[in-house]
Amino acid sequence: MTYKTKYLLDIDIKKTFIKLHETINDALKSLNNSNARICIVVDKKNFFKGVLNDGDIRRALLKGKNLTTKISNIYNKKPIVLNKNFDEKNSIKKLKENNLDNAPIVDNKKVIGIFNANKPIIKKNLEMPVVIMSGGKGSRLKPTTIKIPKALVRIKKTPMLTLVINNLRKYGFFNFILTTFYKKNLIKNYYGNGKKLNIDIKYVNEKKPLGTAGSLSLLKNMIKNKFFLLTNCDVISEINYKSLLEFHIKNKADLTIAVKKYVTENHYGEINISGINVRNIVEKPKKNIIINSGIYILNSKIIKILKYHHYIDMNELIMKLIKKNKKVIAFPFYENWFDLGTKEQLKIYKSTLR
Repeated sequence: MTYKTKYLLDIDIKKTFIKLHETINDALKSLNNSNARICIVVDKKNFFKGVLNDGDIRRALLKGKNLTTKISNIYNKKPIVLNKNFDEKNSIKKLKENNLDNAPIVDNKKVIGIFNANKPIIKKNLEMPVVIMSGGKGSRLKPTTIKIPKALVRIKKTPMLTLVINNLRKYGFFNFILTTFYKKNLIKNYYGNGKKLNIDIKYVNEKKPLGTAGSLSLLKNMIKNKFFLLTNCDVISEINYKSLLEFHIKNKADLTIAVKKYVTENHYGEINISGINVRNIVEKPKKNIIINSGIYILNSKIIKILKYHHYIDMNELIMKLIKKNKKVIAFPFYENWFDLGTKEQLKIYKSTLR
């Protein structure tokens, strides 16, 4: 059946199909290959069983699942489904009420199309500014950072800040604000107005160290957009910034924190005791924790909460927003992430480039 509707995804539906025995890793490949942002779960005969989307995967990974987990354990068995005689207006309303983008159109247990309720939220080129914290001394990277700021530490002959900027450019960002303090003139002389990278760069300068969030108070007259992206000059990630921004917009958040599951290892044997009796011993136990990646989307109104040129760390700002009943949410991501602020992490990242 052919539908005359602009809301039907123009894709090869079979590219979205995924079988019950396949894994989260297979689902991610399907999402990337189809660009549909939804996987259609089918059985051996390609009969419809359910759906799996990007959000389902992110939530599963946060709950301790991994890339080898079978999708049969996490897919949505009772999704919203349209029949072949669907009403366009009612379908759009239903999906929007449930905060969904897509719904499969099913006829006799077979998927015959994918209905998309949304016009693109995000434009190809994003006027929304990106604020990159670039004022740190990089103490953990000494002696390299004695003569140059952390932002200019080179990785395969390219400054780490350039790698961060180039990654963001792929998603359409072109307005950048760099916050500077330590050896600020070296950064300004290297990047100038950003013309050589085909972007626009402005600067805010700390007269004294203001913590991991204090320099945001200097942006009061610089950001006219409703929200902005904040990251650090030493954070390299393959996170989908478009998905992060859409997540923030859809959830009407004041602050969205990109979070990632991280495995920590205790280098000592952990002993469980009851009174003086030893009950169990676990040698070098590993623990899954959820960490703050240092990547955020903030509503610009948050800047007004900050005292001008006053020291404050990001954790303190987050707690202040929560106490003010602002909507602070977490965006879980599974893509690669590196904190290049230490020699160890820098070495690990360099090894991935070979």
